[in-house]
Amino acid sequence: MKTFKTISLALCLIAGSAIFFGCKNAGGAKEQAPSVPDHYSVPQELQYAEPETYQVDDQTYPLYLIDKFYPVGWSTDGKLAYMEEPADEAVGAYFFQFHILDLNTGKDVFTWKPEEDPEDGNLAQMFEANKELFEGKLKENGIIPQEFKLEETNVKMDKTMAESSFLGVDVVKNVKITGGETVIYENLNDDEYNVNLDQSIAGVLKCPYNDMEAVMVKSIHRGYEGPPHVYSFYFVKAGK
Repeated sequence: MKTFKTISLALCLIAGSAIFFGCKNAGGAKEQAPSVPDHYSVPQELQYAEPETYQVDDQTYPLYLIDKFYPVGWSTDGKLAYMEEPADEAVGAYFFQFHILDLNTGKDVFTWKPEEDPEDGNLAQMFEANKELFEGKLKENGIIPQEFKLEETNVKMDKTMAESSFLGVDVVKNVKITGGETVIYENLNDDEYNVNLDQSIAGVLKCPYNDMEAVMVKSIHRGYEGPPHVYSFYFVKAGK
């Protein structure tokens, strides 16, 4: 059980680094949705953050670990399915999560992780070992697999930084996300143990079957003992 990671993800969901979901009237024709398949393939990773390094005494170390994101597909009624490999902060285990998020409610309709985190593993092994469960849930929710890419967006983020008495460095205290003149999301984090070092918008994912789009916001959280810090993501619903 990864207690710190679990707390980190809970803080993310409260605090404000997010993937924003809304609706945009693009005015163009949308693709005809294909049939839901009988079988699914292992999804490909979508990179939303760039790795960086730092040096100490001529030794190179990673500045960030990254929670890996593997989008599976969309449903025609606004559900996004994805798999995630949370970063291992020197715990010595393999971490995995599977989500089907209903963008209309902003809540998971299904989420799954192993009861015990194995010492090692990979996405292909986890997918194969749980294929019947995963495929059943994907078909039940009408998930249609497709290729994903991040695109630019005009959604803006304003954030306020303030020094943390806990960390002794600046952390993100307030976040406001706007689309045009509309405030889409705003959050104030006065938690004494706030470890959110930064937030920014990574790009937008667009559903090919309707006008729904997902603006991906990435977050940097301080590592358990300092660098490497952790890039993560989460979701917040906005719009009609």
